[in-house]
Amino acid sequence: MPKVVKIESFGDAEVMQIREEECAQIEAGEARIEHIAVGLNYLDIMQRQGHYPLPLPTGLGVAGSGVIRELRSESSELAVGDLVAYAGIPPGSYAEQRIVPADRLVKLPADIEPTIAAAALQHGITAAFLIGDAFPVAPGHVVLVHAAAGGVGTILCQWAKSIGATVIGTVGNQEKVSHALAHGCDHVIVSTVENIAERVRALTAGRGVDVSYDSVGADTFESSLHSLAFRGMLVSFGSSSGDPSPFDIGELAKLGSLYLTRPRFIHYTRTRPDLLRYSMAFFERIRNGLKVPIGQTYTIDEVVRAHKDVESRKTRGSTVITF
Repeated sequence: MPKVVKIESFGDAEVMQIREEECAQIEAGEARIEHIAVGLNYLDIMQRQGHYPLPLPTGLGVAGSGVIRELRSESSELAVGDLVAYAGIPPGSYAEQRIVPADRLVKLPADIEPTIAAAALQHGITAAFLIGDAFPVAPGHVVLVHAAAGGVGTILCQWAKSIGATVIGTVGNQEKVSHALAHGCDHVIVSTVENIAERVRALTAGRGVDVSYDSVGADTFESSLHSLAFRGMLVSFGSSSGDPSPFDIGELAKLGSLYLTRPRFIHYTRTRPDLLRYSMAFFERIRNGLKVPIGQTYTIDEVVRAHKDVESRKTRGSTVITF
């Protein structure tokens, strides 16, 4: 029987249990996927911790790639035997097989590696809507990207740089500076030893940045606001350090008529055309030289260690579990 990871309570990494379970029967509009690899995203950790509560017991993981072994869909886009990937669906990817809605599957072009897709499709789609729609980056913009050595940050920095922006990245320790500089950053701030907003002002001759892409949350929210130029935008798309504290909306006016948005993956990929548009944009960037470094690979039996490594900020780039 296929292996699957489940949790029966929220908590630390040890709450994850590896079981063998029969895969359920597929229904109309679904596909059975035999995984090649699945991505490990920080969202998985937050769901495991109960930050985003799920009905228990539950699986974990929202992204993966594999082969369609069974299909019940009227769509002509897909067929049994196709290599596909998916991202942003209900948890359950940490499994040798799983059933997914067929309309959330993206058929992989021949030049896109399944492991790369599993590791980074979630990150790549996120980068695509952040940089194209949430705040459309243009040549000449100055952007601040927090967690620049992480999965989304590594892609976002390169993408912004390729458009013609000046990219300032933050990282949690000195060891990650070289990674950020090699993946799109013009300048790197070590957030644990430097004052982010002060350094941004120094780097921009006092002006500030046009946009701050912030996936960290509580630890960086104030720094992001104070790093913005007049009428700049804070794109708060994650909270790996916890949710920011409530604040007076009047601060946006005081600091320069600022904008604040909180985009969600599910809202930007609600329709299949949008899902495919962002996916194809990401794949095209890869063809044009965007690097998707898989910093670390684990087996399903190593899932506890994988979560611990990500939580302790030992990882760089994308993380995958392979089968």
